Amino acid sequence: MSGTLRLTGRYYRTIPPSSPGYETEPLELPVEQTALVPLHCWDIGCPGGAAYDDAYCVGMGYPGVMAEEYRIMREMIRPAMDAARECGVAVCHVQDTRISRHYPQWLEEADRPAESAIPSPSAPREAIPGHRKAMLERAHGVEYNERSGLATMDIPDVVAPLPDEPVAHQTAQFDRVLRERGIVNLIYAGFATDMCILNAPGGMGPMLGLGYRVILIRDATIGVEPPDFLEERIATRWGIRFHEAHWGDTITTAEFIAACKAAQEESDE
Repeated sequence: MSGTLRLTGRYYRTIPPSSPGYETEPLELPVEQTALVPLHCWDIGCPGGAAYDDAYCVGMGYPGVMAEEYRIMREMIRPAMDAARECGVAVCHVQDTRISRHYPQWLEEADRPAESAIPSPSAPREAIPGHRKAMLERAHGVEYNERSGLATMDIPDVVAPLPDEPVAHQTAQFDRVLRERGIVNLIYAGFATDMCILNAPGGMGPMLGLGYRVILIRDATIGVEPPDFLEERIATRWGIRFHEAHWGDTITTAEFIAACKAAQEESDE
């Protein structure tokens, strides 16, 4: 479908450093070159999803954040997905491998050679053998990969992919999917603002490194907020500010939905 998403992007101006501040700029994104990217929408602690277990700190970590995560998926991400689908903006899901492998569209991509694979050096021997594992288990719980909600998690039904929507787990795989479709503008929603949205495979940092325009829907995400951070959204605000200062613009869910509707009307004329 033709048409253009006309948005007002917000970013944080860092120059001159003596007087930084917010700025806005117009964005005109061709529908056929743009994708909405729900990233790491997990069902741990969500109704009907993988059970919350107080022995582990996984997913969004804390019960209060999990409740807010589910609200954001229902009230922000799903309406954004519906609007994108209606106007022809691609919806491309980025997920953990444990989830991606459940979806046939991921299996189709996983079986293909990664022509655009990004080479990475082999990992050197650990400086302190076992230290990394000890720190991970201190943060997440002993044997958390096998015994926590990570082992059985999936995408909540409210934001589940349609059969024709790509599901990627790795930067090179996602890059190949996008290039084949001519997509260069990526509008992200999902979790967590201060962690995976920024740096997970297929997240904003890796994709900016490949030259994509990366935009964040700032009210369709939340960071991993410890209980004493939750009211002020400290982790969320930091992640949003980092992105706005260094990588790209942010928009709101309402702005995205309105732009999708206007693009659809433009295309129908």
